[in-house]
Amino acid sequence: MNDHKLLVAKIVVIVVLLLVTLIFCFIPYVLDRWFKWTQRTQSNARDFLAVLCLLNFGGGVLIATTFIHMLPAVLGVVSALQQCHMLAATPFALAEMLMCTGFFLMYAIEELMYYIVGRRQRRKAKAMQQALEEAPERGSEQEQVDPEQPNWLRGLGIIVALSLHELFGGMAIGLEESVDTVWFMCGAIAAHKLVLAFCIGMEIMMAHTRWLIAVIYLGVFSIVTPIGVGIGIAVSEGSSANQPSIPEGILQGIACGTLLYVVYFEIVAKNHAGWRIFLCSLGGFLLMFGLQIAGE
Repeated sequence: MNDHKLLVAKIVVIVVLLLVTLIFCFIPYVLDRWFKWTQRTQSNARDFLAVLCLLNFGGGVLIATTFIHMLPAVLGVVSALQQCHMLAATPFALAEMLMCTGFFLMYAIEELMYYIVGRRQRRKAKAMQQALEEAPERGSEQEQVDPEQPNWLRGLGIIVALSLHELFGGMAIGLEESVDTVWFMCGAIAAHKLVLAFCIGMEIMMAHTRWLIAVIYLGVFSIVTPIGVGIGIAVSEGSSANQPSIPEGILQGIACGTLLYVVYFEIVAKNHAGWRIFLCSLGGFLLMFGLQIAGE
């Protein structure tokens, strides 16, 4: 009977987390219908201030997620694996090295995408120039096309990094052995994830990501935790269910570095945006710090 109640509680958690996360992911799109954020130019600082505050609030949330939530989890997993002799002891800080690997991996991917997109746009510009040379009367309309960074890459980095982390968070729920702890873990993870869902939705919307790609990104982020719960249910009967694994430590470490890159180079890196923007970032950090303390 207790096993049946436990299974029902975990299934309810799957449905609730999926639906509520989807709702919070798309709230920015609903708000945009009234405030028209995506239709305003960034040069209009007064009109754009609210969006900048929200984006940097999300940046503070992600900084806290990286340093006081994900990185300690990676340190714990790597330390446990080394104590169990599943990973060999290294003369350097392995967890931090994994984080740096994720950082430079995201750096390399972004530069590669920038090179590919820039090369394609230069080819288009060359073809346009040839067409204009063949039609001299249109020469005055010639314009120089500069390569632009693909607007979907920022969202991809955030989604990949956080999805890996949220997958393991869902597994933690699925591996619980009592109904009370299942609901406690669900509340702690939901309080953390729903704030992230809103901030990620805002970031992807303001990057002017195409609607289909945005739906895919936000859908993936919403479903990974329920998938993790399902995986935890499937392996909860195994004797090694609660033991750390090598893939978990490696993937979480790389995800941590990937998120670190996205936060600093894509969200927080503003040229003296002002004290209000700073306070928004600090507020996002303090919110997640408070949720972390409450969760503990």
